[in-house]
Amino acid sequence: MFVGHEKTVSYVKFIDSTTLVSSSTDNTLKLWDLSECSSHVVDCPVQSFTGHTNVKNFVGLSVSDGYIATGSETNEVFVYHKAFPMPALSYKFNSTDPLSGDEVDDAEQFVSSVCWRNQSSTLVAANSMGDIKLLEMV
Repeated sequence: MFVGHEKTVSYVKFIDSTTLVSSSTDNTLKLWDLSECSSHVVDCPVQSFTGHTNVKNFVGLSVSDGYIATGSETNEVFVYHKAFPMPALSYKFNSTDPLSGDEVDDAEQFVSSVCWRNQSSTLVAANSMGDIKLLEMV
């Protein structure tokens, strides 16, 4: 059992064979090192990631080559590297107005899904308006 989040855990993903990351509605991602488990209860994550907002919605979680992507209730995508607690980058996910085609900032929208392309720096992200974007991490 892993103890460390204060609210609902919505996602858990393996980064490699001994490391996993968890996402919670307590506004954090936590990194856990399974090789340091000496008992059935692990109560100290090796890293906590903050910067994104997640208090009620499932915002997605994806991992690739030490990078961790998550959505945010601020309609942004955040990318962390497992070695650093702060975001490596973020991208404001503006929505497209269906009538004008212009990009607009809608504070009520959130990024709901993220997925890395295998062995690539390309990330696909979707939000609560149904918009899907391909993003390239450079």
